[in-house]
Amino acid sequence: MSLKYAICMLIIAGTVLVAGCLSEEGTGGEEAGVPTENLPQGFSLIAVVDDSTQGIDMEDEIADFRGDEDIGEVEAVVGMYQWGEMGKDYNAKITVIDCESELKAEAAVANYLAQPEFEKPPFVGVDRFSTAVVNGHQVTEIRDRVGKELKYIYVWNDGDRVVLVEGNGDRAESLQLASATGL
Repeated sequence: MSLKYAICMLIIAGTVLVAGCLSEEGTGGEEAGVPTENLPQGFSLIAVVDDSTQGIDMEDEIADFRGDEDIGEVEAVVGMYQWGEMGKDYNAKITVIDCESELKAEAAVANYLAQPEFEKPPFVGVDRFSTAVVNGHQVTEIRDRVGKELKYIYVWNDGDRVVLVEGNGDRAESLQLASATGL
């Protein structure tokens, strides 16, 4: 067994262990917009984490939403999903952040979009940003580079709630995952 494979297996085992440590009350994942059932074909839930999850600092999970604009106090939930080969492909994620107001949610989206890594296109001739429609909302589509391929990311606010969907390299599948939020 290669060292790389062993490390990946340890990370996966840790993630599964963390998922098993969630309280009986749960995180309210489905209610918070983080789908746990009826996922699009090819996606499976690995874990749902929030402030009550041991060993997870939610401020680290939402650091990209902090920036020049104040977003105030927030509550966040993150769903992690497997879509590819375990230990080889990256995980898809859905982050839902409840803000104090719609203005704070808009500020969080603006901070996310202002990340320095988004200043240049992912590949020559490929636009970084576009728009898409998810559950009747016009959302920002971000094309991110993962190795030699694109990864599709969607971000929007629904009132005082911010939704970030980090999909995979298939636009249609990523949009289906975003639609599964119901937001």
